[in-house]
Amino acid sequence: MNISVYGAGYVGLVSAVCFANLGHHVCCTDIRTDHVEKLLKGICPIYEAELPELLKEQLDNGRLQFTDKAEKAILFGEVHFIATGTPSLADGSADLSQVFTAVEQIAMLANKPAVVVTKSTVPVGTGDKIESLINDVLVKKKKSIRLEVVSNPEFLREGTAVFDFLNADRIVVGGRAAALESLKTIYKPLIDSGIPFLTMSRSSAELTKYASNAMLACRISFMNQMSRLAERVGANIDEIKVGMGTDHRIGPYFLNAGIGYGGSCFPKDSRALIHTAKSFNIDSAMLEAIEHINEYQKQWAVEMLLEHFGHSVEKKRVAIWGLAFKPGTDDLREASSFVIINELTRLGVDVVLYDPKAMPAAKQQLADNHLIRWSSSAKEAIDASVDALIIATEWDEFKQYPLNEIESALGDGPLIDGRNCYALKDVASSEIGYYYSVGRMPIGRCVSP
Repeated sequence: MNISVYGAGYVGLVSAVCFANLGHHVCCTDIRTDHVEKLLKGICPIYEAELPELLKEQLDNGRLQFTDKAEKAILFGEVHFIATGTPSLADGSADLSQVFTAVEQIAMLANKPAVVVTKSTVPVGTGDKIESLINDVLVKKKKSIRLEVVSNPEFLREGTAVFDFLNADRIVVGGRAAALESLKTIYKPLIDSGIPFLTMSRSSAELTKYASNAMLACRISFMNQMSRLAERVGANIDEIKVGMGTDHRIGPYFLNAGIGYGGSCFPKDSRALIHTAKSFNIDSAMLEAIEHINEYQKQWAVEMLLEHFGHSVEKKRVAIWGLAFKPGTDDLREASSFVIINELTRLGVDVVLYDPKAMPAAKQQLADNHLIRWSSSAKEAIDASVDALIIATEWDEFKQYPLNEIESALGDGPLIDGRNCYALKDVASSEIGYYYSVGRMPIGRCVSP
């Protein structure tokens, strides 16, 4: 089948490459000419496991093409997947301007019946608005073709997006039954492999994406709230996690305490869902609490540092390992590390930064901050005569770093582990001077030096 994808960001690019991998012919369009030129050369613009190899493979076999001309994609596709950005507006609502622009172009230029699919995360009712927009354009242009509208939300995790696409827990589609047949054809190889193909109303499909992300964000914020209590009462959040997770009604997933979630989905989608609830006069207190706790938790590492040094941190030098919002990606959107960096530099702290993949993007965003020093390795960062180390992203490189080498570099300085990278027994048997982790008792010569 001929598929057109609009937007070559995380969702659009991964979807386009994976659709081609399933045997379809795909034309992916993006308004960024330089972005398209890189893709045509097989240069993957984002760090995503398996994607560069699959991109090159599908380009070489001719099933995948890229263009900055939307008209080419519109005339090519039988099914059109909208995967443009839906960033947050000031009031928390989703900015759908890119979605509507793509839809309007499709309606104006399409010369044959087709299916228009929202792959972007969009609020409930967006499909209805798209349908009205399409009908208005078709009437104005006096065109008699039919363009069906379907919702097909994505559930991809950055860092494992290709795997998640090809090994999905489920495929969710919403729309009229006849239109969903095209989606069933597209996903047939995955359906045949046993992946559930869930059909529902368009509104239900749209809300399923938001509900799923809100539930995951809720679990994270709940555990972070419990971690605060565990620290105060002398409990261990790791033990609590096991005690909760072995209950089959709860399960063990997404119960890790840390310094808050970030990325392109959870924060944005939580705000959009809150806005939607309020627009229908639904009390959104629980959703707002999830967001509030997450922002509060991002301050944890700074709080530990201030407590350790008696709130006197000006002129201190602190190394930060990890800038990306999670391991496996170079994405910095809503990253907890930036909250820490901005607060520390506001307090007059010199910071030394290192991340295995996100350094180029971080340097662009933090170029004007004169209190920042950049390192080419984790070792270089802690060897820079630092007074403390904060771990903000749980890259394997950090989890496997020898504790004795950290101790040698820090001396009596604290290791503040915002992602609980180390087992307490390993830290206790090391020479680390002071160790603070989320939801667990501190380890060190004393709690308040």
